[in-house]
Amino acid sequence: MLNKIFISLACYRDPEITPTIRDAYNKAKNKHLLVFGVYAQMAETDEKIDLNFIEDKEQVRLLIKDNTKARGPSYARYIIYNKLYKDELYYLQIDSHTRFAENWDIDLIEMHSKLSANSVISTYPRGYQLHHDTNLIKSERMNILKFKKIRDGIPIFNTTTIPQEDKPKRNYFWAAGYSFCYGAIFKIIPFDPHLKNLFWGEEFLMSLRFFTNNIKIYSPNRHVIYTLWTRNYRHTFWELKEKMNGKFETYGFLSFLRLCSIANFIPVKGGFFEKLEPKFRDEIEKYGVGNKKSVEEFYNRIGIKENIKKEDYNKIIQKIYFSLKINL
Repeated sequence: MLNKIFISLACYRDPEITPTIRDAYNKAKNKHLLVFGVYAQMAETDEKIDLNFIEDKEQVRLLIKDNTKARGPSYARYIIYNKLYKDELYYLQIDSHTRFAENWDIDLIEMHSKLSANSVISTYPRGYQLHHDTNLIKSERMNILKFKKIRDGIPIFNTTTIPQEDKPKRNYFWAAGYSFCYGAIFKIIPFDPHLKNLFWGEEFLMSLRFFTNNIKIYSPNRHVIYTLWTRNYRHTFWELKEKMNGKFETYGFLSFLRLCSIANFIPVKGGFFEKLEPKFRDEIEKYGVGNKKSVEEFYNRIGIKENIKKEDYNKIIQKIYFSLKINL
């Protein structure tokens, strides 16, 4: 299907969604090859999404839902891929608050062309400032992800910088807000609909699934995409916690258990987990790890095997279970 780029945008009440799409469209070399897949979870009082500057309406697939039905970013990405994506060649996943370099589409395709077909370009991008986004900061040093620490049982990442090289740099961590690859890769590693209200952990789990399916992650060697790191200008889906009578915490808890099970952090039989297992292991073979490489090899490769051993996951899980208002 030509060299079309499908752009996946999960949006929760974000007023930056329209400026993000406008910037992507205006700065692309081949505007006619872009397709925007937007899953917008909005309140009636929110500013309307206006995409009339895109003349070809076939380039916009907009799905708007009541924000109170939102179930977190992982679930939103599942909806986008399964409801809006139509087998475009490339798949770009970004945040709803993003800016672009000129001719960003050509740059991404050219970077990807230097890699094997089973490759993903991904990192935490440099930031831009709200209302001051015309002069995007450039640098000869590039962001690359590294392991930071284990927080509440979940490995999380941050960035370090490396010198700019001739082609993207091999890495092992995936960033949800900047991911570029062939769309067919997500047929091999499908987005999991059973990770509702999961935020911390999405990127780690996808990194693990990529590795065990021999999908290689690379950090970009050009500054193409920028993100707005502050959240203080917008609503977040955590505001639903007070409105869902314990269901918010329940969804998040079951998703955390699912992550721990897929990542081999917890036993799947016996004791505290036995009665909960049917609630968090649905279709786990389809959405779990691959068989090309092992989970243990991933932990050895990124150097966190000993960190995981120090975590008492039974204690962490029981603490969450008994401290939150969970309806099971």
